[in-house]
Amino acid sequence: MRSEFIESENPVTQENLDWLRKTSGTGPVLILTHDYPDPDALASGMALSALISKAWDITSSLVYSGVVARAENRAMLHLLTPNWEFREQVRDFDAYSAVALVDTQPGAGNNSYPTERSADIVIDHHNPIRDHSHSVPFTDIRPDVGATSTLLFQYFQAADITPDQDLATAMFYGLHTDTLGLARGASNADEIVYFNLLGLLDRKKLVQVEQAGLSRLYFKAFSDGLQAARVYGNVIISDLGSMHRPDLSGEMADVLIRLDSARAALCYGTHRQTLYLSLRTKATVKDAGAIAQALVAGFGKAGGHGSLAGGQVPLGDQDLQSLIKIVEKRMLTLLDEVGPGAPLLGG
Repeated sequence: MRSEFIESENPVTQENLDWLRKTSGTGPVLILTHDYPDPDALASGMALSALISKAWDITSSLVYSGVVARAENRAMLHLLTPNWEFREQVRDFDAYSAVALVDTQPGAGNNSYPTERSADIVIDHHNPIRDHSHSVPFTDIRPDVGATSTLLFQYFQAADITPDQDLATAMFYGLHTDTLGLARGASNADEIVYFNLLGLLDRKKLVQVEQAGLSRLYFKAFSDGLQAARVYGNVIISDLGSMHRPDLSGEMADVLIRLDSARAALCYGTHRQTLYLSLRTKATVKDAGAIAQALVAGFGKAGGHGSLAGGQVPLGDQDLQSLIKIVEKRMLTLLDEVGPGAPLLGG
């Protein structure tokens, strides 16, 4: 028997559920997410797996590529979403009745799914809606929603199913981190789902995830990022150099945007021959996703929503320093800032 949820207008209909079931086939379904998955990716992929299993007895395989390196994300993977399997590459697509991309899209540049193949299911909340997504049989892409976990919870509601405690905790944490506790890019739907999940989660495990231990390497990288940060009027930029994990740029940007004078924070660094960028903005700056796309136009791919965005540029034979100069110049031009900048920490 399901828990009583807070009532809301749910756009997911029985017709949507029927089409999802038909598109999934008889199983197993291969569920993929973006490389180096974050909490929302891990939770929403796990949620789709649980949904099709509970509703229609369809099996699935959860596969991710890249490293889950951030301490909280590792704790979440092990404690709440252990069904994910790491693979450097996936080749046996024909062994599955359907391929689902969750919290990412074909052609987004942040996943390992080959663009020459058509996916069967895409559920995501990121801008822009990629061209490859238009040919996918089942798509639910809503950039106005703050987290993909919100979309999956609505499917659970429509199917009259309650996520178990571990999954509810994972979905809550995914929604919480993507929206900074509803303070960043959250919609009315996110708010309703947030409070529904709050009544279902395991608080002890949530604390274990949020308070996961940090290594000395983390503190060294964090210190270097602060030392490298420069302030250009209302914009702060930090070159993190060679990063031990690609999501460090996002973690640093989350902190630097809290500078009281900042309207935007851009952090970038390299990992395995790719330049990763993370952008955070405040309410006075519109559409971080569009800004991030402009920063890497002609070089790489980017996307985002509201005040959060990221991008990747494969380096190949490109000169890194020249590329960085172009990105920084574009950033300052777009935000109407000039001048050489000053170190955040002085000196």
